[in-house]
Amino acid sequence: MPASRVRVIAFGPTRPWFRPGTRATFKLELRAATPTAVRATFELLDLDRVVARAEPRFRVPVGGSRRVVGLDLPDSHRHGYGMRVTLTWAGGAAAASSAVEALDGWWESPRHAAVTDFRSPRRTARSVAALLAWHVTVVQDYDWMYRHYRYMPASGDAFMDALGRRVSHAAVRAGVRAGHRVGIATLAYGSVYGAEREYIDGHPDERVFDTEGHPLSLGETFFINDLRPGRPWRRRLMAEYARACRRFGFDGIHMDSYGPPHTAVAADGTPIDFAALYPGLIDEGARAVASARVGGRVLFNCVEGFPLEQVATAPAAALYLELWPPDVAYGDVVRWVDLARRLGEGRAVVIAAYISALRAEASNPGERAGAVEAVLLLTSIIAAAGAYHHVLAEANRVLVEGYYPEARALRHSEVRELQATWVFTARYVHLLSDPGLRQMTLDGVQLFADDGGQIPISASPQAGSVWARAATLSDGTTVLQLIDLLDQTDDRWDAVRQASPSRIGWRLKWPVASAPITMSPWTGAGDALAADAHASGGWSLPRFRRWLVVTAVADRRGV
Repeated sequence: MPASRVRVIAFGPTRPWFRPGTRATFKLELRAATPTAVRATFELLDLDRVVARAEPRFRVPVGGSRRVVGLDLPDSHRHGYGMRVTLTWAGGAAAASSAVEALDGWWESPRHAAVTDFRSPRRTARSVAALLAWHVTVVQDYDWMYRHYRYMPASGDAFMDALGRRVSHAAVRAGVRAGHRVGIATLAYGSVYGAEREYIDGHPDERVFDTEGHPLSLGETFFINDLRPGRPWRRRLMAEYARACRRFGFDGIHMDSYGPPHTAVAADGTPIDFAALYPGLIDEGARAVASARVGGRVLFNCVEGFPLEQVATAPAAALYLELWPPDVAYGDVVRWVDLARRLGEGRAVVIAAYISALRAEASNPGERAGAVEAVLLLTSIIAAAGAYHHVLAEANRVLVEGYYPEARALRHSEVRELQATWVFTARYVHLLSDPGLRQMTLDGVQLFADDGGQIPISASPQAGSVWARAATLSDGTTVLQLIDLLDQTDDRWDAVRQASPSRIGWRLKWPVASAPITMSPWTGAGDALAADAHASGGWSLPRFRRWLVVTAVADRRGV
């Protein structure tokens, strides 16, 4: 290392979000070989405009060191900002960038991840804290409980759960505390459907049956119970929800349903329609959680989208959908996002969609790369549609099926690629998922390659084209999303994908845009770049891969 060189080891906010109009703090970790006097410039960016700046001078000691700087956020609600630091010293310079969100609570931007390993308090706490680098705002503790019918064992903190996994409740508590220290909320998984056989054997009248009289279950491991108001199982659920929030400090409950069957017969012969029961169940769960923890909230899992229409107005913090076949195409995902946003009364939408293509550890590097490409494309499409992708697990892992411990670790280069998307969606959250967003037609939108040939665009995400989606935001800002699917051979989101090449020299015509600004997760660290006018008309686009956002903003103030 040269005598005066300083390296940036890490840079980012001390928590993923701060309230609008408050001071946001950022942590800078450095390493130097010799004491070095540096001048630092910290800039808070709204698109390409600097809206706050600090310029401290300090001396960096030998070895590792850490600095924290604060900048005041503007008063804009549910808004994302870029953060950039530039260091200069005699003979050298270094730079790094990050993002931060101005929110009133995690539910406004539920950047959602799973926590699945509760064997060691130290390991769990470290894994949760590490999710700050992904700008995660809320985690779900999955399979943390002793049993589905009793969340805590009769004695002690360590036990084997119903599936033979070793769990420590000391680790669960350590993870919750670690999340709170860095501004990440924790929801406890809580099934609504039923319990293990040992419970059912002692409470046979709480079972529900199919029309032929067979008890309904998930693989005869978890048996589906009677959820009607006032029934013992529902009373037990509410008590466990409240107890979990009080004793572990959970910020709420993730209420997990099971999908089909959608109807059943109670032990007393009464027909049960689960779609009719769920809204009241969510309301009761939300009240139980709020009474046990100030600010506590619930999510409800609409498995296969069921029953979104019935529960959309129930008091869940956001709308959460777990998608499975037959919804296997990108267009299916976007259709569900559009429906949820239309029904959700301004609440955020989370899409759980797992990339099973990554399940098998492929010996062929091309197959591995194609599976990771599937994650990157689906995450980009979900974000461009205005929702959040639930696919991340702790320790830089990607979920590959609905049973969350089934996840695959990403390699360093893969982490950088996917993490760029998460930072990007935090920085531009107000452009991507504004509750007041209204879709526009694509009238006049045209794309041209560097040779002048016209590039096919589509109003839905289809292989062999560029998916284009235009919208107007609450403040009149216009936004155009471009997702590159030109080289894909089909529309399946859970399949090995072709690599997305860099697109160079493309030109855009979009009549409603004047002086557009462009940005992509993988171009210039996600910075917003003003587009140049093209001699042939329209606007020259920067080099990009997979996803490009184009926006025109009427009023942008800087400092």
